[in-house]
Amino acid sequence: MEDLKKTAVMTKERCRALADALKEKMVLGLAGGESDLKMLPTYVTSFPTGKESGHFLALDLGGTNFRVLSVRIDPSTPEVTHVKFKKFSLETKHMQGTADVLFTFLADCISAAVLEFEGALPPAAAPLHLGFTFSFPVEQTALNHGTLIRWTKGFNASGVEGADVVALLQKALKEQDVHVIVDALANDTVGTLMTIATKQPKAAVGVILGTGTNACYVEKIEKIGKWKGGAVASGEMCINMEWGNFGALESSRAHLPITPCDAAMDAASLNAGQQILEKIIGGMYMGELGALFFNAVADGGGALAGVSQRIAPGKLTTELMATFHSEETPMDGKAVAEVLRGELGVEGATDADGAVLQEACRVVAKRAARVAASAVAAIVEHAGRVGQETVVGIDGSVFKLYPGFKQEMEQTLQDLLEANARCVKLEMSEDGSGLGAAIIAATASDEADAGGERAKARVCSSSARAAAQQPSGTLRFEVCVCLKGKMP
Repeated sequence: MEDLKKTAVMTKERCRALADALKEKMVLGLAGGESDLKMLPTYVTSFPTGKESGHFLALDLGGTNFRVLSVRIDPSTPEVTHVKFKKFSLETKHMQGTADVLFTFLADCISAAVLEFEGALPPAAAPLHLGFTFSFPVEQTALNHGTLIRWTKGFNASGVEGADVVALLQKALKEQDVHVIVDALANDTVGTLMTIATKQPKAAVGVILGTGTNACYVEKIEKIGKWKGGAVASGEMCINMEWGNFGALESSRAHLPITPCDAAMDAASLNAGQQILEKIIGGMYMGELGALFFNAVADGGGALAGVSQRIAPGKLTTELMATFHSEETPMDGKAVAEVLRGELGVEGATDADGAVLQEACRVVAKRAARVAASAVAAIVEHAGRVGQETVVGIDGSVFKLYPGFKQEMEQTLQDLLEANARCVKLEMSEDGSGLGAAIIAATASDEADAGGERAKARVCSSSARAAAQQPSGTLRFEVCVCLKGKMP
C-alpha cells in the first residue's frame, strides 16, 4: 500500500505542478498549438438574466440513459406549468454499433415521446423545436452544428467521429417523418455554467464531476488565438476545455499521479491513451481503480493472505465504494469485509482485508478530489480571477454524493490559492446540463428572431425550481425564460 501511495498521493507540491502544467496546455490549446486540452469555442457569448415563454422539446444524451422532454412555459404563472419527460435506455448495439443504428433509435424515441406528450406528431407547417445536449467532445462550427472529435464513456458507434451530430439527428428525424428542428447543440459543462449563472452573477466556471469529467470557463476573445469568427459584442466566450483528455500527451502525463493500476485500466479501455485525467476523476472509473489498488496490494502480500480470489473487473462500482466512507452510516474494516466477502465475491477475506480495501478506496477518492481541485485552481489563475469572487458551478454524482469530496477539493484550493481560496465558491448546479442547454437554445431563438428567421422562443428561469423537483442523477434538458446579459 505504501508504494502505491507514494505514486498516487497528491502533495501540495504535486498539485501546484499539475496546475501549472494545465495552464501551459490551456494557452497552447487556445492558440491552436499542440495540446491535449482542445479548448473549444462554444459560440456562447452571453449569460441569462430574465423571463419569457415558449414550448420546446429536448434531448439529453451523455450516457446509457437519456431523456426526451416537452416543456411549456406560461409567463403569467411563476412556475413551469407543463413539464413532461420520458426516459429511455441505450443498449450495446446502439452505443457500439453504427451511426444509423444510434441516431435512428434516438429519432424513434423522440417520435414515441412526442406521441405520448402531444397525442400526435407535429405537422410540417408547424414543427417543434429541440435543444440537443450531447455530452461528448465536439468541435462546434455554429450553435447548431458540431462534429464529434472522439467518443468517450464507453461509446464507440462507427460513422459518428468526424461527423456533424446535429445533421445526423436531423437526417434521422427526417427519415422518420418527424417534423422537429434541432435549434442548438449544447455541451453539459456550458449548460452547468449557464444554470448556476441564473442564480449567481459571479459564476465563471462550469464543471462536471460525474460519470465523466470536463470543465468550461469564460475567456476573453483576444486570448482565443484560434478564433476566426470575428468580433463578439460581449468580448467574451465560454470555452469548453475537454480537460478529461489531459495526459494524452507524454508531456502532460508526467504531471499526473499515474500508478501501474491506472496504466492497466487505461490499456483495457476502449480509448487507451486518451481521457487520462478523466480516468483518475470520473465516476465510471473510480470504483474499478479502488478494486485494482486493493488487488495490487493483495498481490504484493499486503492483504488476502492465503486467498487466491481477487475482486473481479466491474464488481466494485464508485457508488458502492462511496458507502465505505459514508458519514451517515460509518463503516469499519469489519463492515467492509462483509461487502468484500458478499457483493464482491472474495471468500475468506478478513476484517483486516476490509480495512485495506477501505484505505485503498480512500486513496483513490482523495486523489480524484485533489486532481479536480488543482484543475479548478488552474482555471482561476489562468483567467486572472485570483482574489476575485468566482462561483464554480458543479454538476455530477461524484461531487454531489461522494462523502468528503467537496471538502477535499476546498482544502486543495486552500493549499494552492492560500488566502485567496476564500474567493472561490464550489456550488452544486443541480441538473445543470439540461437546464443550461435550454437557456442556450433560447438565446439562439432570441437572436434568430432579431434577424426575422422565426418566432421568439425564450427560456424561463423559474423552471429551475421545477427542475429541483425532478429525479436527480440523470442528464436533463429543461426550458426556462431568459434574456441575454453580459458575462461577469
